[in-house]
Amino acid sequence: MDERKEPSWTRRHVITAAAGLALMPEIAIKSANAESRKVTVPSEAEPHARTWMAWPSTPAVYGGPGAYYESVQETLGRLAAAIAENEPVTMAAAAEHHALAAELCGPEVELIDIATDDMWMRDSGPVFVRTSGGTIAAVDFRFNGWGNKQAHAHDAEIASSVAKSVGADRRVFSIRGEGGGIEYDGHGTLLLTESCWVNDNRNPGLGRAEIEQHLKKTLGVEVVVWVPGVRGKDITDGHIDGSIRFVKPGLLVASSWPGDTSEWGRAHEEALAILAKAKDARGRAFEVISIPSATNARSTSEDFLTSYANYYVGNGALYTPQFGDRKADAFARETLGRLHPERRIVQLDMDRIYENGGGIHCVTQQQPR
Repeated sequence: MDERKEPSWTRRHVITAAAGLALMPEIAIKSANAESRKVTVPSEAEPHARTWMAWPSTPAVYGGPGAYYESVQETLGRLAAAIAENEPVTMAAAAEHHALAAELCGPEVELIDIATDDMWMRDSGPVFVRTSGGTIAAVDFRFNGWGNKQAHAHDAEIASSVAKSVGADRRVFSIRGEGGGIEYDGHGTLLLTESCWVNDNRNPGLGRAEIEQHLKKTLGVEVVVWVPGVRGKDITDGHIDGSIRFVKPGLLVASSWPGDTSEWGRAHEEALAILAKAKDARGRAFEVISIPSATNARSTSEDFLTSYANYYVGNGALYTPQFGDRKADAFARETLGRLHPERRIVQLDMDRIYENGGGIHCVTQQQPR
Protein backbone atom coordinates (compact mmCIF):
# COMPACT_ATOMS: atom_id res chain seq x y z
CA MET A 1 0.00 0.00 0.00
CA ASP A 2 1.33 3.46 -0.78
CA GLU A 3 2.13 5.92 2.00
CA ARG A 4 -0.11 8.80 0.92
CA LYS A 5 -1.79 10.65 3.74
CA GLU A 6 -5.00 10.80 1.66
CA PRO A 7 -6.01 11.09 -2.00
CA SER A 8 -5.42 14.46 -3.61
CA TRP A 9 -9.01 15.45 -4.29
CA THR A 10 -8.79 18.99 -3.00
CA ARG A 11 -9.68 21.45 -5.72
CA ARG A 12 -7.21 24.29 -5.29
CA HIS A 13 -6.30 26.82 -2.64
CA VAL A 14 -9.32 28.94 -1.86
CA ILE A 15 -9.37 32.70 -2.34
CA THR A 16 -11.81 34.31 0.06
CA ALA A 17 -11.70 37.92 -1.07
CA ALA A 18 -15.04 39.27 0.07
CA ALA A 19 -14.70 42.38 -2.03
CA GLY A 20 -14.36 40.32 -5.17
CA LEU A 21 -17.26 37.98 -4.59
CA ALA A 22 -20.23 38.32 -6.92
CA LEU A 23 -23.41 38.29 -4.89
CA MET A 24 -26.13 37.66 -7.41
CA PRO A 25 -29.73 38.57 -6.61
CA GLU A 26 -32.15 35.76 -6.03
CA ILE A 27 -34.01 34.93 -9.22
CA ALA A 28 -37.40 33.30 -8.93
CA ILE A 29 -37.74 29.97 -10.68
CA LYS A 30 -39.76 30.11 -13.86
CA SER A 31 -43.27 28.80 -13.64
CA ALA A 32 -43.93 25.12 -14.02
CA ASN A 33 -45.81 25.89 -17.22
CA ALA A 34 -42.81 27.65 -18.72
CA GLU A 35 -40.59 24.71 -17.86
CA SER A 36 -43.03 22.00 -18.87
CA ARG A 37 -41.66 22.15 -22.41
CA LYS A 38 -39.91 18.82 -22.83
CA VAL A 39 -36.14 19.05 -22.75
CA THR A 40 -33.35 16.51 -22.71
CA VAL A 41 -29.76 16.94 -21.63
CA PRO A 42 -27.62 15.26 -24.32
CA SER A 43 -24.79 13.02 -23.22
CA GLU A 44 -21.24 14.23 -23.63
CA ALA A 45 -20.66 11.48 -26.20
CA GLU A 46 -23.18 12.98 -28.64
CA PRO A 47 -21.69 15.07 -31.49
CA HIS A 48 -20.59 18.55 -30.47
CA ALA A 49 -21.02 21.82 -32.30
CA ARG A 50 -18.04 23.09 -30.31
CA THR A 51 -16.14 22.93 -27.04
CA TRP A 52 -16.20 25.96 -24.75
CA MET A 53 -13.23 26.87 -22.55
CA ALA A 54 -12.30 29.82 -20.30
CA TRP A 55 -9.00 31.64 -19.88
CA PRO A 56 -7.40 31.80 -16.39
CA SER A 57 -7.15 35.54 -15.82
CA THR A 58 -6.52 35.93 -12.08
CA PRO A 59 -2.86 35.47 -11.15
CA ALA A 60 -3.67 35.50 -7.42
CA VAL A 61 -5.40 32.11 -7.76
CA TYR A 62 -2.05 30.64 -8.80
CA GLY A 63 0.28 32.38 -6.36
CA GLY A 64 0.56 35.64 -8.25
CA PRO A 65 2.19 36.60 -11.56
CA GLY A 66 5.15 34.48 -12.53
CA ALA A 67 6.35 31.22 -13.99
CA TYR A 68 3.76 28.96 -12.39
CA TYR A 69 0.77 31.05 -13.47
CA GLU A 70 2.23 31.23 -16.98
CA SER A 71 2.65 27.46 -17.08
CA VAL A 72 -1.03 27.01 -16.15
CA GLN A 73 -1.96 29.17 -19.13
CA GLU A 74 0.42 27.26 -21.39
CA THR A 75 -1.10 23.94 -20.30
CA LEU A 76 -4.65 25.12 -20.97
CA GLY A 77 -3.55 26.42 -24.36
CA ARG A 78 -2.09 23.01 -25.30
CA LEU A 79 -5.34 21.30 -24.35
CA ALA A 80 -7.40 23.77 -26.40
CA ALA A 81 -5.12 23.20 -29.42
CA ALA A 82 -5.41 19.42 -29.07
CA ILE A 83 -9.22 19.50 -28.96
CA ALA A 84 -9.31 21.96 -31.87
CA GLU A 85 -7.74 19.28 -34.08
CA ASN A 86 -11.08 17.46 -33.96
CA GLU A 87 -13.79 20.06 -33.37
CA PRO A 88 -14.28 23.82 -33.05
CA VAL A 89 -13.06 25.31 -29.76
CA THR A 90 -14.11 28.72 -28.46
CA MET A 91 -12.10 30.28 -25.65
CA ALA A 92 -13.77 32.92 -23.48
CA ALA A 93 -11.23 35.62 -22.57
CA ALA A 94 -11.30 39.36 -22.12
CA ALA A 95 -9.90 41.17 -25.17
CA GLU A 96 -6.79 42.20 -23.25
CA HIS A 97 -5.78 38.54 -22.99
CA HIS A 98 -6.36 37.64 -26.64
CA ALA A 99 -2.80 38.15 -27.87
CA LEU A 100 -1.34 35.75 -25.31
CA ALA A 101 -4.22 33.27 -25.61
CA ALA A 102 -3.85 33.22 -29.41
CA GLU A 103 -0.12 32.53 -29.06
CA LEU A 104 -0.62 29.68 -26.60
CA CYS A 105 -3.75 28.13 -28.13
CA GLY A 106 -2.80 28.35 -31.79
CA PRO A 107 -4.74 29.55 -34.82
CA GLU A 108 -7.53 26.95 -34.73
CA VAL A 109 -8.97 28.15 -31.42
CA GLU A 110 -11.56 30.93 -31.66
CA LEU A 111 -11.28 33.70 -29.06
CA ILE A 112 -14.35 35.57 -27.87
CA ASP A 113 -14.42 38.70 -25.75
CA ILE A 114 -15.98 37.36 -22.55
CA ALA A 115 -14.28 38.35 -19.31
CA THR A 116 -13.26 35.49 -17.01
CA ASP A 117 -11.77 35.01 -13.56
CA ASP A 118 -10.64 31.39 -13.85
CA MET A 119 -10.55 28.44 -16.22
CA TRP A 120 -13.26 26.10 -14.91
CA MET A 121 -15.77 26.39 -17.76
CA ARG A 122 -17.55 23.18 -16.73
CA ASP A 123 -18.69 24.98 -13.58
CA SER A 124 -19.10 28.61 -14.64
CA GLY A 125 -20.48 27.96 -18.13
CA PRO A 126 -23.98 26.86 -19.09
CA VAL A 127 -25.24 23.29 -19.34
CA PHE A 128 -26.85 22.89 -22.75
CA VAL A 129 -30.19 21.11 -23.17
CA ARG A 130 -32.14 20.23 -26.29
CA THR A 131 -35.76 21.29 -26.55
CA SER A 132 -38.60 19.28 -28.06
CA GLY A 133 -38.25 21.42 -31.19
CA GLY A 134 -34.62 20.44 -31.59
CA THR A 135 -33.13 23.79 -30.60
CA ILE A 136 -30.43 24.21 -27.96
CA ALA A 137 -31.10 26.08 -24.72
CA ALA A 138 -28.51 27.09 -22.11
CA VAL A 139 -29.16 26.39 -18.44
CA ASP A 140 -27.60 28.96 -16.11
CA PHE A 141 -27.15 27.57 -12.59
CA ARG A 142 -25.97 31.00 -11.37
CA PHE A 143 -22.40 30.11 -10.51
CA ASN A 144 -21.43 31.59 -7.12
CA GLY A 145 -17.81 30.52 -6.77
CA TRP A 146 -18.63 27.10 -5.28
CA GLY A 147 -20.47 28.74 -2.41
CA ASN A 148 -18.62 32.08 -2.35
CA LYS A 149 -15.23 30.44 -1.83
CA GLN A 150 -13.48 32.26 -4.67
CA ALA A 151 -13.78 35.61 -6.41
CA HIS A 152 -16.14 35.17 -9.37
CA ALA A 153 -17.54 38.49 -10.51
CA HIS A 154 -16.75 37.71 -14.15
CA ASP A 155 -17.31 33.95 -13.98
CA ALA A 156 -20.83 34.52 -12.66
CA GLU A 157 -21.72 36.11 -16.01
CA ILE A 158 -20.13 33.52 -18.31
CA ALA A 159 -23.22 31.32 -18.72
CA SER A 160 -25.28 34.32 -19.76
CA SER A 161 -22.60 35.57 -22.16
CA VAL A 162 -22.13 32.17 -23.79
CA ALA A 163 -25.89 31.75 -24.26
CA LYS A 164 -26.12 35.18 -25.87
CA SER A 165 -23.14 34.52 -28.16
CA VAL A 166 -24.71 31.37 -29.63
CA GLY A 167 -28.28 32.70 -29.69
CA ALA A 168 -29.50 30.08 -27.24
CA ASP A 169 -32.49 30.53 -24.96
CA ARG A 170 -31.06 31.17 -21.48
CA ARG A 171 -32.93 29.37 -18.72
CA VAL A 172 -32.22 30.73 -15.26
CA PHE A 173 -33.23 28.82 -12.13
CA SER A 174 -33.23 29.62 -8.45
CA ILE A 175 -31.19 26.55 -7.55
CA ARG A 176 -27.44 26.99 -7.73
CA GLY A 177 -24.84 24.50 -8.79
CA GLU A 178 -22.18 23.65 -11.31
CA GLY A 179 -21.87 21.49 -14.40
CA GLY A 180 -19.15 19.45 -12.73
CA GLY A 181 -21.65 18.59 -10.03
CA ILE A 182 -23.89 16.54 -12.35
CA GLU A 183 -23.28 13.46 -14.46
CA TYR A 184 -25.94 12.37 -16.97
CA ASP A 185 -26.38 9.60 -19.53
CA GLY A 186 -28.54 11.43 -22.09
CA HIS A 187 -31.34 8.91 -21.51
CA GLY A 188 -32.99 10.35 -18.42
CA THR A 189 -30.60 9.40 -15.61
CA LEU A 190 -28.69 11.89 -13.45
CA LEU A 191 -25.99 11.24 -10.82
CA LEU A 192 -24.91 13.82 -8.26
CA THR A 193 -23.48 14.25 -4.78
CA GLU A 194 -25.53 15.42 -1.83
CA SER A 195 -22.51 17.23 -0.39
CA CYS A 196 -22.46 19.63 -3.32
CA TRP A 197 -26.15 20.33 -3.95
CA VAL A 198 -27.81 19.95 -0.54
CA ASN A 199 -25.60 22.64 0.87
CA ASP A 200 -26.49 26.02 2.31
CA ASN A 201 -23.62 27.65 0.44
CA ARG A 202 -25.57 27.01 -2.79
CA ASN A 203 -29.17 26.21 -1.91
CA PRO A 204 -30.01 27.31 1.63
CA GLY A 205 -32.99 25.59 3.14
CA LEU A 206 -33.57 23.19 0.25
CA GLY A 207 -33.52 19.43 0.70
CA ARG A 208 -33.01 16.61 -1.75
CA ALA A 209 -36.66 16.42 -2.79
CA GLU A 210 -36.90 20.10 -3.77
CA ILE A 211 -33.56 20.11 -5.56
CA GLU A 212 -34.40 16.91 -7.39
CA GLN A 213 -37.70 18.39 -8.57
CA HIS A 214 -35.93 21.45 -9.95
CA LEU A 215 -33.28 19.38 -11.72
CA LYS A 216 -35.85 17.11 -13.32
CA LYS A 217 -37.64 20.13 -14.78
CA THR A 218 -34.41 21.85 -15.74
CA LEU A 219 -32.68 18.94 -17.45
CA GLY A 220 -35.57 16.70 -18.46
CA VAL A 221 -34.24 13.75 -16.44
CA GLU A 222 -36.47 11.10 -14.91
CA VAL A 223 -34.29 9.34 -12.33
CA VAL A 224 -31.87 11.05 -9.96
CA VAL A 225 -29.34 8.91 -8.08
CA TRP A 226 -27.79 10.59 -5.05
CA VAL A 227 -24.41 9.59 -3.62
CA PRO A 228 -22.99 11.17 -0.46
CA GLY A 229 -19.84 13.00 -1.60
CA VAL A 230 -17.63 14.88 0.87
CA ARG A 231 -18.52 18.29 2.19
CA GLY A 232 -15.99 21.02 3.00
CA LYS A 233 -12.80 19.16 2.05
CA ASP A 234 -12.34 20.78 -1.35
CA ILE A 235 -13.64 23.92 -2.99
CA THR A 236 -16.36 22.04 -4.91
CA ASP A 237 -17.73 20.08 -1.93
CA GLY A 238 -17.14 16.84 -3.83
CA HIS A 239 -18.13 17.14 -7.48
CA ILE A 240 -19.24 13.89 -9.08
CA ASP A 241 -17.06 14.32 -12.19
CA GLY A 242 -13.89 13.69 -10.19
CA SER A 243 -14.91 10.15 -9.37
CA ILE A 244 -17.81 8.61 -11.37
CA ARG A 245 -18.70 9.08 -15.05
CA PHE A 246 -21.16 7.61 -17.54
CA VAL A 247 -19.66 5.70 -20.46
CA LYS A 248 -23.14 5.02 -21.79
CA PRO A 249 -26.52 4.26 -20.23
CA GLY A 250 -26.07 1.55 -17.63
CA LEU A 251 -22.26 1.62 -17.77
CA LEU A 252 -20.11 3.74 -15.46
CA VAL A 253 -16.40 4.24 -14.95
CA ALA A 254 -15.18 5.05 -11.45
CA SER A 255 -11.88 6.14 -10.04
CA SER A 256 -10.57 4.11 -7.14
CA TRP A 257 -7.96 4.37 -4.43
CA PRO A 258 -7.46 0.77 -3.21
CA GLY A 259 -7.08 0.60 0.53
CA ASP A 260 -8.02 4.24 1.07
CA THR A 261 -9.62 4.68 4.50
CA SER A 262 -9.96 8.48 4.39
CA GLU A 263 -13.31 10.27 4.33
CA TRP A 264 -12.99 10.37 0.54
CA GLY A 265 -12.43 6.64 0.36
CA ARG A 266 -15.36 5.87 2.64
CA ALA A 267 -17.67 8.14 0.63
CA HIS A 268 -16.55 6.47 -2.60
CA GLU A 269 -17.27 2.99 -1.24
CA GLU A 270 -20.68 4.15 -0.06
CA ALA A 271 -21.37 5.55 -3.53
CA LEU A 272 -20.48 2.22 -5.14
CA ALA A 273 -22.79 0.41 -2.70
CA ILE A 274 -25.65 2.76 -3.61
CA LEU A 275 -25.03 2.26 -7.33
CA ALA A 276 -24.98 -1.50 -6.89
CA LYS A 277 -28.63 -1.35 -5.78
CA ALA A 278 -29.85 1.49 -8.04
CA LYS A 279 -31.57 1.36 -11.43
CA ASP A 280 -31.41 3.89 -14.23
CA ALA A 281 -34.34 5.59 -15.99
CA ARG A 282 -34.90 2.50 -18.14
CA GLY A 283 -34.76 0.07 -15.22
CA ARG A 284 -31.24 -1.14 -15.95
CA ALA A 285 -28.77 -2.04 -13.22
CA PHE A 286 -25.44 -0.23 -13.31
CA GLU A 287 -22.20 -1.90 -14.30
CA VAL A 288 -19.19 -0.09 -12.84
CA ILE A 289 -15.67 -0.37 -14.30
CA SER A 290 -12.93 0.75 -11.92
CA ILE A 291 -9.76 2.59 -12.96
CA PRO A 292 -7.22 2.90 -10.12
CA SER A 293 -5.80 6.33 -9.46
CA ALA A 294 -2.16 7.08 -10.17
CA THR A 295 0.03 6.49 -7.11
CA ASN A 296 3.44 7.33 -8.61
CA ALA A 297 2.68 10.62 -10.36
CA ARG A 298 5.21 13.21 -11.48
CA SER A 299 3.68 15.97 -9.40
CA THR A 300 3.86 16.01 -5.62
CA SER A 301 1.48 18.96 -5.26
CA GLU A 302 -0.81 18.68 -2.25
CA ASP A 303 -3.84 19.49 -4.40
CA PHE A 304 -3.00 17.10 -7.25
CA LEU A 305 -6.09 15.33 -8.58
CA THR A 306 -4.91 11.87 -9.67
CA SER A 307 -8.26 10.56 -10.89
CA TYR A 308 -8.51 9.25 -14.46
CA ALA A 309 -12.30 9.73 -14.32
CA ASN A 310 -11.96 13.44 -15.07
CA TYR A 311 -11.60 13.03 -18.86
CA TYR A 312 -13.45 14.72 -21.73
CA VAL A 313 -15.30 12.95 -24.55
CA GLY A 314 -14.92 14.96 -27.77
CA ASN A 315 -15.73 14.43 -31.43
CA GLY A 316 -13.72 11.40 -32.50
CA ALA A 317 -11.34 11.57 -29.54
CA LEU A 318 -11.26 11.20 -25.77
CA TYR A 319 -8.87 13.45 -23.82
CA THR A 320 -7.43 11.97 -20.65
CA PRO A 321 -4.47 12.76 -18.39
CA GLN A 322 -1.21 10.94 -18.16
CA PHE A 323 0.42 11.48 -14.79
CA GLY A 324 3.84 9.92 -15.31
CA ASP A 325 2.81 6.73 -13.48
CA ARG A 326 3.63 4.38 -16.33
CA LYS A 327 1.63 1.41 -15.12
CA ALA A 328 -1.46 3.40 -14.09
CA ASP A 329 -1.34 5.58 -17.24
CA ALA A 330 -1.19 2.49 -19.45
CA PHE A 331 -4.07 0.78 -17.64
CA ALA A 332 -6.24 3.90 -17.91
CA ARG A 333 -5.47 4.30 -21.59
CA GLU A 334 -6.26 0.65 -22.36
CA THR A 335 -9.46 0.66 -20.31
CA LEU A 336 -10.80 3.89 -21.76
CA GLY A 337 -9.91 2.71 -25.26
CA ARG A 338 -11.86 -0.49 -24.70
CA LEU A 339 -14.84 1.41 -23.32
CA HIS A 340 -14.77 3.99 -26.15
CA PRO A 341 -13.64 1.98 -29.20
CA GLU A 342 -15.01 4.57 -31.63
CA ARG A 343 -12.67 7.28 -30.29
CA ARG A 344 -8.94 7.91 -30.41
CA ILE A 345 -7.48 8.14 -26.90
CA VAL A 346 -5.40 11.30 -26.52
CA GLN A 347 -3.38 11.14 -23.32
CA LEU A 348 -1.85 14.46 -22.27
CA ASP A 349 0.43 15.88 -19.59
CA MET A 350 -1.96 18.29 -17.92
CA ASP A 351 -0.23 18.41 -14.54
CA ARG A 352 -0.70 22.16 -14.06
CA ILE A 353 -4.47 21.75 -14.31
CA TYR A 354 -4.65 18.68 -12.08
CA GLU A 355 -2.33 20.29 -9.52
CA ASN A 356 -5.09 22.79 -8.94
CA GLY A 357 -7.61 20.10 -8.07
CA GLY A 358 -9.56 19.98 -11.33
CA GLY A 359 -8.96 18.28 -14.64
CA ILE A 360 -9.64 18.13 -18.35
CA HIS A 361 -13.37 17.68 -17.81
CA CYS A 362 -13.49 20.66 -15.43
CA VAL A 363 -12.07 23.09 -18.00
CA THR A 364 -14.29 22.06 -20.92
CA GLN A 365 -18.00 22.29 -21.70
CA GLN A 366 -19.62 20.80 -24.78
CA GLN A 367 -22.20 22.56 -26.91
CA PRO A 368 -24.26 19.83 -28.63
CA ARG A 369 -25.09 19.98 -32.29
